[in-house]
Amino acid sequence: MPTSRIDIENYTLRVARNSQVPWTSIAISGPVLSHGIQHTATLHFNSNYQELFGLVRNVGGLNFDGMNAMVMIPLGDFDRMYDVLRNEDPLKLYLAYSSEPFGNTETTRTLTNIAIETGEESTGEGAEPPQSIQDLRTMITSLETTTT
Repeated sequence: MPTSRIDIENYTLRVARNSQVPWTSIAISGPVLSHGIQHTATLHFNSNYQELFGLVRNVGGLNFDGMNAMVMIPLGDFDRMYDVLRNEDPLKLYLAYSSEPFGNTETTRTLTNIAIETGEESTGEGAEPPQSIQDLRTMITSLETTTT
């Protein structure tokens, strides 16, 4: 089964509701590569989705468009995926997809697996208190020197 990993450079979050259900989407962009190509993915989370379904477009396609994944994911998966996305760095988007073309195009594949992955990390690094370094810098710069 073919796979791809895309470096995650930034994302845009949309939290919304239509007349029937709440939904959320995350638009993910990779870096613009040296030849101008940028890989993207849009993850749609909705309570109506009971299982993963997605398509990956431009797999092995022409070298002027990046790959683009459009993914529908059950809403219950949002919290854990978003938690990693906003709290870890560096990140990659992992995509696994069928080797067989989907529909009438040679470059579209059915998505079989998606993950948001961290980069290599040391074991036992633990959580750092939020803004601990910034808090220390602020405290040091706010000290006044007095002469007596």
